[in-house]
Amino acid sequence: MKKFIIGASAAVLLLFAAYYMVFGLGIYIDLHPGTDAAAVFRTEGTDILRQDGSGGWEVLEIKGVDLSSSEPGGAVLDFTPDEEDYLRWLEQIGALGANTVRVYTVLDEDFYNAFYEYNTTHEEPLYLLQGLQVSDAANYGSRDMYDVDFLDLLLKNGRAAVDVIHGRKLITLGDVSGTGRYRRDISEWVLGYLVGHEWDSGNMAYTNESTLYPSSYSGRYFTTSEDATRFEAAMARIMDEITEYESSKYKTQRIIGFVNGPTTDPFEYSDFYAARLQKYVQADAEHVLPTEELSSGYFAAYRLSAAARGLTEHISDAQRVKLAPILASLDTGDIYEGYIHLITEYHTMPVIAAFGFSTSRAPVLEGEPPLDEEGQGEALVRVCGDCEEAGWAGVLVSTYQDVWDRRTWNTSYSTYEFREPVWQDVQSDGQCYGLMEFYLGDSRVCLVDGDASEWTAEDVVVRTEDGSLSMKYDEKYVYFYAEGESYSPGVEAIYIPLDITPYSGSTYCSSFGLPFERAADFVIHIGGTSGSRIVVQERYDTLWAMYAYDLAHEDQYDEPRAADSPIFRHISLMVQRAEPIPVGSWLPAVTHETGHLTYGNANPDSPDYNSLADFCFTESGVEIRIPYQLLNFSSSAEMTVHGDYYENYGVQSVYISEIYAGLSFGAADSRIRMGAFALEGWGDILTYSERLKDSYYILQAYWAGG
Repeated sequence: MKKFIIGASAAVLLLFAAYYMVFGLGIYIDLHPGTDAAAVFRTEGTDILRQDGSGGWEVLEIKGVDLSSSEPGGAVLDFTPDEEDYLRWLEQIGALGANTVRVYTVLDEDFYNAFYEYNTTHEEPLYLLQGLQVSDAANYGSRDMYDVDFLDLLLKNGRAAVDVIHGRKLITLGDVSGTGRYRRDISEWVLGYLVGHEWDSGNMAYTNESTLYPSSYSGRYFTTSEDATRFEAAMARIMDEITEYESSKYKTQRIIGFVNGPTTDPFEYSDFYAARLQKYVQADAEHVLPTEELSSGYFAAYRLSAAARGLTEHISDAQRVKLAPILASLDTGDIYEGYIHLITEYHTMPVIAAFGFSTSRAPVLEGEPPLDEEGQGEALVRVCGDCEEAGWAGVLVSTYQDVWDRRTWNTSYSTYEFREPVWQDVQSDGQCYGLMEFYLGDSRVCLVDGDASEWTAEDVVVRTEDGSLSMKYDEKYVYFYAEGESYSPGVEAIYIPLDITPYSGSTYCSSFGLPFERAADFVIHIGGTSGSRIVVQERYDTLWAMYAYDLAHEDQYDEPRAADSPIFRHISLMVQRAEPIPVGSWLPAVTHETGHLTYGNANPDSPDYNSLADFCFTESGVEIRIPYQLLNFSSSAEMTVHGDYYENYGVQSVYISEIYAGLSFGAADSRIRMGAFALEGWGDILTYSERLKDSYYILQAYWAGG
């Protein structure tokens, strides 16, 4: 009996070890070493081809979207969406008219199960472009790309991705990937692989300047030209080894490429302009050469952005000579003023575009105003049309859903760096790129649409002789409803003072000549449909506290603004300058007044819906919504706001449990009385709802017609 138990245990251990070696480590024996690998998809010239079902090939125009693994309450690398979530999103993506989904990394098994379920139950399948990426720490860190967390990780995850799509992988602990038992073979619908997401140009330049690594590569499927850099040699090796692994193990190949963008594209720009763009390195897909043994194909991919606009005007003199035949007849009519057509003419392979536009309240580039959902849709369609007209192989719209854990350079200092994505900062450009938005709960707390029926007596915070002020809040906004029996909307001014923090504020606002019962930090001024804004007491002005030197060449801590200063200032944020500053010159930073309030109807079901609307008049009052970051909240979920910048030398958060708010119709003869509005944060997300933005339907109509 004892021998039997020992033998049985040994057999179980051997089976487990064999299972782990095959599915965990990917170890295999090539039983057919002489068999050629068949291409599932391939390239020909500048086209991507798919099998037509009758032994031939047909052109596939990629109409794709980037799908994130993020949802409210779960960061991208938490991989919290389940199979039901992914299947629902895939249904919507299919209905959009897309034929391709790109994911940035290997997701949890739930995604691949949902992908398999969708494609086995629909006549028209969705194709998958499987992305491979490294962590932000590796990409933007101090080491070069030959580090173990960079090159080795890409090679490891590349082989894992091959096994995942063939349904033969076990991942128990992922670096930047999901986990699970991947048992669904979805390989027939996998278009190919895309290496990278957004390369850091500093990392790339550091790698290229190193003498420790080879500047050339020669493999079975990819080699490099004489002009190749060390980065390009690494890309050739990664793509070669991934192709070799799939060709040898599964006897199939699929197309592959690596990501590029304006800051790392193949072109050289004038020193003056390159400094503004922070461009000091080039990556050229033409320097990586496929061999004759590659039966699938190779493509180039570019992440387009507003930074690409006008770049063709700043190409260096030396390269302008080399590109003279292209530049002489370059079509500059596209949205990026010729950049799309320049890429087309330069490359000899298929090119795929990835791009997106945000619906946030705050822009990031000078001269680029915020876009509402309709504007987002129109911009997406414009780029799709320009790329199609220029002959690109397809597009990837980024992203399908809003991503709440993204950060943006001109607002990142204002909110918690490591916050959980349990609230959306609609001021942050990066969080609002989706074709679909989320909101917490089963229904919205408030709709700013001129219909006051949702407001009740329980919402009243303060009453005056002339009217009342009511308040609500959700994860995105604080809502106000000011109502007066004799109030004439758009004729008489409304003032709403707000006391947010106990560390500063003034009982008088010199801008409007208003006295307050408490020291106010902000004043909301509603005039007509234009000219309304929220202003901030100058001590609590975040922009000045963080960027005084950039704004006025002054040290904000040398003579701090008075804690009780009666001066209230416009609320603005930094935006990127459209043109570089001349060498040796100083110009004040460019800003955008984000405290300016937009009039409109914020009800998505309204025919005159404006997703950027901040206030709307009712018959006897006005509804207002103010995003948390405009009120200097660092987290609405925890109800934390900025403390005193000058005591803390920057942003340090403090907890609050209430806001005091007041109301005045027109000028105030006495101190404006202010009432307390209680605040309470929330913990884990229990429920959330989804809504397809207007941009979804605009893009859907375009793809249906195209």
